[in-house]
Amino acid sequence: MSPWSIGSVSRRHATTSVAAGSATLAAKVVRGRRMKKTLKIVAGVPVRLAHAGSSAALKSSPAALALVDEYDEMLANVKGQGDPLGLVEARGETYADFVTAITSTPSRGLIETELDAQSSLTFWKVGDPEAVESAIWRLWQSGTRHHFCWPCLHCDRYFVPRFEQMRWPENATPAEAARSTYLACPHCGGLHEDDDKAEMNARGLYVGPGQWVEDGRVLGQPAENAVISFWASGLASPFVTWGTRVERYVRALASGDPDQLQTALNAGFGECYTPASGRDALDYREIFQRRQPYRMKELPDGVLRLGMAVDVQKLSLFYTIRGFGSRGTSWLIDRGQLFGPTDDDEVWNALADLMLMPVGGMQIERVFIDSGFRPNKSDAGDEHKVYEFTRRYAWLVSPTKGRATMSPPYRVSKIEVTPKGKRASYSINLVWLSTDFFKSLLVSRIRTPMDQPGSFIVPDDIDEDYCKQLVSEVRVVDSATGKPQWVQRSRQNHFLDCEALAMAIGYSLNVQRIPEGVARRGDDPAAAAIDRDNDEPIVNSTPRAIASPSLRTRFAGLSSRLNR
Repeated sequence: MSPWSIGSVSRRHATTSVAAGSATLAAKVVRGRRMKKTLKIVAGVPVRLAHAGSSAALKSSPAALALVDEYDEMLANVKGQGDPLGLVEARGETYADFVTAITSTPSRGLIETELDAQSSLTFWKVGDPEAVESAIWRLWQSGTRHHFCWPCLHCDRYFVPRFEQMRWPENATPAEAARSTYLACPHCGGLHEDDDKAEMNARGLYVGPGQWVEDGRVLGQPAENAVISFWASGLASPFVTWGTRVERYVRALASGDPDQLQTALNAGFGECYTPASGRDALDYREIFQRRQPYRMKELPDGVLRLGMAVDVQKLSLFYTIRGFGSRGTSWLIDRGQLFGPTDDDEVWNALADLMLMPVGGMQIERVFIDSGFRPNKSDAGDEHKVYEFTRRYAWLVSPTKGRATMSPPYRVSKIEVTPKGKRASYSINLVWLSTDFFKSLLVSRIRTPMDQPGSFIVPDDIDEDYCKQLVSEVRVVDSATGKPQWVQRSRQNHFLDCEALAMAIGYSLNVQRIPEGVARRGDDPAAAAIDRDNDEPIVNSTPRAIASPSLRTRFAGLSSRLNR
């Protein structure tokens, strides 16, 4: 089943009904010369068939009812005459009660979900039209956005069925997945088998934003809209089992063919596909598994150096502060958002206060600020404000720009900047970063076991939004060119950008060379570092000192070479 702008039954259901009543229908169809290939007379009513690629056919006859199928497959502009839906709707201008019904399987789009507090249902979120390639999805989300919902047979609460709720054994073959597929309730986690589908369909209800379910009835009214739109998951089809749909998906995933994967998600589940779908992507729940028993703004004993990363938007600054320890192990110390137009000074002064303030007695020693704005990005900030700010704090702050790939992945170059409205220019050091390298490094750190050096750690009071932003992009390698690209799964990716910058800060500080066993003594960040194995002082110096003078000298030399 697919998202519809009008209607509540699938094409397959409709075909079955026509077949069952064909004897009655035959008596109503006119025979002879009046019957044409594209024109039928049924009970005295002309029914015209038209091809979407023919502007003449779409404009040939007035109509009281128009049925449009597979809207996503139609040309955006039919021979220079305009949108096919617009041409069809123009045929109904002579009928006061004209109705158009459109059905289609969706294609591509960056679609997210959102929890509706009133109904406790997780609806599809209205996507940015620029990020939604599917025409039927754009049309559906412009309407009432009714979702077909099922009752859980365990907790009796309603939910919107989706692909993400399917469960099958990890690393299962397609045949094994087909035999062992279940659906998990998003509320209580209760498992359902395919045999439960009939009852769930019988009790299923269409619910739109503004409505809720109470005692098996839909209450409330959706927002007033001229378009009534419905979406139903392919999981609700009585003709195909869940196991068969998952089997096709697992087979497509194993093939590595994105076209097969798109077909499995579009046709099998009625959901939009992005190139990141089904890849070896991180799940936000994996970030929760990186928690350790400390709170935000606290410094674990292993933290020896602090870095701060900033992502600039038009109306705010996102930031993360990350602490680094031996062999590159890192801890999230703080994250947040400073609000205010970034072309004004106020929000930058707030950033200065934050980055200059000691955290747990330890000073931030390096700040990276992303200045790589795209001119067509509506929420982008002003790179000149970044340059002005970094010029004021040149000893601490560096502006950065990213390139998809580059070697080496970290390079510093001097650029000349001319302030707006002025002739005189000034020089700043701009840090060029390989986006692919540092985002890939971030993913590898997240996947490093917690008991291994170099692991990525978050506090136990971390929030879900941060975790979801960290998995908002997926690395995909173009099969034709072999070049990697990072594909968005969500438009909220600011903390991902910050943490990738934090990985670059750690790289520039050479934290992966800090020996194991180095830590601060107790809660005092100014105390001597100690060897955890022998509980003996290593050096009477700052928390970023390492095991011995010779190693310290070598470490400083490596850092200075990186900064050249």
